[in-house]
Amino acid sequence: MIMDADDDFEDDDKYPWEDVEAARQNQRLQREHPVAEGQQIYAAKAKPCPQCHTTAGQLSWFYFDSPAETWENLCGRAGWMTVCDRCHLQVDFFCEVLS
Repeated sequence: MIMDADDDFEDDDKYPWEDVEAARQNQRLQREHPVAEGQQIYAAKAKPCPQCHTTAGQLSWFYFDSPAETWENLCGRAGWMTVCDRCHLQVDFFCEVLS
């Protein structure tokens, strides 16, 4: 199931940074999901950083997969995320899989 990022991806919808960094540093996960793939699908919908206005194309793109316990509790999510490293903000999340 593919879901678009909501226009209201507010602070309450952000994921814990520990989980974000774990997914971002997961080399196997990132190899399975090349950045060019996510950008090709979602670049037109991706927003710039709301604080520093870095364009979506210049943000960090990576595939996010929530921790195993979220899947066990039927609240797992996976999809493309954009992050502004300068402002330490999760800008967009394009959910592709949910439990």
